[in-house]
Amino acid sequence: MEYGKVLRFHRVKQGLTQNQLADGIISPAYLSKIENDQTVPAFEVLELLYERLGLDFHDSSYNHPSKEKLKEWYETIVFKRKEEARKLKDDLIQQKDTLNNHHLYIFYELFRIRHLLLENEVEKAYEAWKNIRRHEDTFDEEMEYYFHLSSGLVSYYLGDYEESYLELMEAKNYSVSVNLEDWEQSDLFYLLALSASQANNISASIFNADQALTIFQKQYNLLKSANCHILLGINYGRLKNYGKALENYHLVSKIATQTNNYYHLGVIYHNIGVIESRRGHYDTALMNYKKSLPYRKKTASDHEIFETIYCLIFETYKIGEYDDCKKWISEGYSYLESSLHDTSTDEIHLTVYTMLINDDNKTSQYLEDVAIPRFQERKQDRFVIRYSFIVADLLEAERSYKRSTKYLRLAIDLLNKHSNLGGIVL
Repeated sequence: MEYGKVLRFHRVKQGLTQNQLADGIISPAYLSKIENDQTVPAFEVLELLYERLGLDFHDSSYNHPSKEKLKEWYETIVFKRKEEARKLKDDLIQQKDTLNNHHLYIFYELFRIRHLLLENEVEKAYEAWKNIRRHEDTFDEEMEYYFHLSSGLVSYYLGDYEESYLELMEAKNYSVSVNLEDWEQSDLFYLLALSASQANNISASIFNADQALTIFQKQYNLLKSANCHILLGINYGRLKNYGKALENYHLVSKIATQTNNYYHLGVIYHNIGVIESRRGHYDTALMNYKKSLPYRKKTASDHEIFETIYCLIFETYKIGEYDDCKKWISEGYSYLESSLHDTSTDEIHLTVYTMLINDDNKTSQYLEDVAIPRFQERKQDRFVIRYSFIVADLLEAERSYKRSTKYLRLAIDLLNKHSNLGGIVL
């Protein structure tokens, strides 16, 4: 048994220093050696240290409900069976050893992070992640795997997609030493594909989505297979392989229609709208965005619903349908007013297009001072590029050629960066 890791875990958990735990028993330096597994102390010393921490030295580390119970809970989280996951969590909390045993507690906390994200408790998940990170030097390789997986998920939910992909790749490195079931392998591949796609690492996203899809199809998992086809469609669209993109989307459409999956229907119509817009078929794009919106309002997140409204604003402005554009801007404001989330970033889009339609002479200043810096801060290069081109044109019209060139260079540099990764959807 790894007594050193157990001692360090409980000492840190209880907020004790090495001096406080060692006082009157051994020297702090000797305790440090024990915690780092550099020496094997006498049982009498361990008994005294355990007693000070309120632990029973003779209570076996493995005298607890099996870890399979925790893995059962984790499986319900991965497959998003919310009610079942909540019940299993309550059951686990009732079992004293879940929170008192080092081995079980680490896994419980690592799985709890993903459960909090499933419940959309992002801030609580981040706090739980910061807390468990303090114990990382007590982790074995299996714990490291779940820690980096959790880190990748937290980064994803916080919008840092490149960091998310790096953490998930680190999890993949540890997975070689962990006996993962097929459903966990496919989950890892899918998360890698998702984070790579958001980070505009297109080739990596396609590779991992194909790996995940192969496993999901063997399991006859229609929902997860559809998710992979959606990702593949997005990535092929970015590579301008529109035929391959639409092929994947139509496969999802068939599955979604058969299973009455309104969420996927909303996604598919929206994504087909993106493809048609890029092909220059603006009327068809608008038609698909409009088809998407009712489905999205029934099932999608606030961010996804606003994304479709934003695309309707963008398309109508682009083709000069300003009255329709104003209508969608108004719907955007109405929707954001009813949202419980922070909408300040989304409101920037509405402000920009309102100013553009009204020929507001402060538009360029707003883009320079508010819009572009916000999207740079949030690493949303798609909007940095789009608004940099707009402000460059406005500044050129104002004869501010030096500032105009600055934003053209910013847009071109970002486009070049993303061209190395497979492109970016504008």
